Amino acid sequence: MESTIRVAEALQRVKGVFLEVPGTQLSIVETSQLAGLEHDLCESVMLALEDVHFLKRTRDGRYSRRTNDSAA
Repeated sequence: MESTIRVAEALQRVKGVFLEVPGTQLSIVETSQLAGLEHDLCESVMLALEDVHFLKRTRDGRYSRRTNDSAA
């Protein structure tokens, strides 16, 4: 149960980082620092958010929020 709560909180933190400033493009390291999460947990969360089409990865490995007009 503890790990489920931890993951749910991590998801909300990472989503919050990208919702706070539209157009934000961040690396996993930058997002980890801003969200106050361990690198591995942050990476897992960002990959999950990419899978559900909340985030998209750019060619240089940075992430940004996917919008309705974003290319897949």
